[in-house]
Amino acid sequence: MNDVQFKADVSAIGSLATQGPATRWLLRLLVLGMVWLILGMAVMPAGASYNPGKIYQRVLVLILYLPALVLFIARPSRGLDFWRRPLVPWVVLLLAWGLLTLAWGHTVRRADEAGHNVSILLFLFAWQQALGRDEDLTRRLFVGCGLAMALVAGVAIVQSLLAPQPDGRLIGFGVMGNSNLAAGGMGAALLWLWPWRLDGKLWLAAKWLAIATLALFVLLTLGRSALAALFLALVVMVLCQGGRRAWLYAGLLVGLGVISALVGAQMLMARGWSLRPEIFAQSMHLFLEHPWRGLGEGTPFTFSAGGEVLTHAHNMYSQLAIELGIPGLVLWTGIWLAVGWAGWRHRREALGTIILGLWVFGTVLVQFDLPHLIDSPRPVWLITWLPLALSLSLDRPADRSGANAA
Repeated sequence: MNDVQFKADVSAIGSLATQGPATRWLLRLLVLGMVWLILGMAVMPAGASYNPGKIYQRVLVLILYLPALVLFIARPSRGLDFWRRPLVPWVVLLLAWGLLTLAWGHTVRRADEAGHNVSILLFLFAWQQALGRDEDLTRRLFVGCGLAMALVAGVAIVQSLLAPQPDGRLIGFGVMGNSNLAAGGMGAALLWLWPWRLDGKLWLAAKWLAIATLALFVLLTLGRSALAALFLALVVMVLCQGGRRAWLYAGLLVGLGVISALVGAQMLMARGWSLRPEIFAQSMHLFLEHPWRGLGEGTPFTFSAGGEVLTHAHNMYSQLAIELGIPGLVLWTGIWLAVGWAGWRHRREALGTIILGLWVFGTVLVQFDLPHLIDSPRPVWLITWLPLALSLSLDRPADRSGANAA
């Protein structure tokens, strides 16, 4: 984007912030909605199969989706500005294809599935309106939520010591009351907290204590995919800093990772391959039955692997192929590669580092867990739709004031 277009966009956003108290109030409400979206899923009770509870969902409607819709209706030109953001037309096409597949799918609640698509679009629009070009506000949001998530992780660790799970794996609360989901959510919090430089010894100590707590949480979930994903993401994020010191730190991380893997090899391999090869084979068989149209978004399916009856593919790309067919799979793959490329191009900036770290973390993790891309807010949003939302902020000159911490 050229300088003239950038200045015009900044001017437009500035006018939004100054045109009246109602708009300012709605923008602040959107920020509060982002905080609730992240923290609510970590603390609020969940329904069956770790579905977000009704209170969590209804509050999201009131302080995130509804204000975003009001902003759009009040000035449709905001929607045009949003449409011009990188990748947005392709995201709209993906979500529209998902809606179209409902016509031949057999989901039980079509309205709920359609609501998932709309909520994702409203989330991205809300982010672009409230946080899109304000790196300082984004930093405060991430640091505050990261510290809060670490506090929740600490409480969960203490609770697990007092009342351990039968399988010995740590879980969180609410939607994160599952080891794999919790590892994904807490790992994401660690990654978006990592790059920011905080002033003052107390803040710096709080940051690294929070990172240590989140890392311990992920370790205690015994999620092998999450541990591998977090390890690779941290190595990439450290190397993003550049220079000899970055290579030294990355080498130390690699050495620590190798030693940890060797020490814990027996424990890590105790569950074998967890039926992943059999699950993949069954998923491909189901995909090839309807390769172009897919079964339809949200259509329930089951298949057997290793004597177990499974209801999802344990792999996001397999799940997309089954539900949305080749069009959905190709669209998301292209979008996701573009998000990674945007993070790489801006890897020396704090936001670019976070995007790239979340991209590596998500790319590895969704190969084995967290398969549902188009769904209500869950930890998978923090490693898919959140980095995509952040990528909407990378089309302006970098503000390096908060970038890469030592």
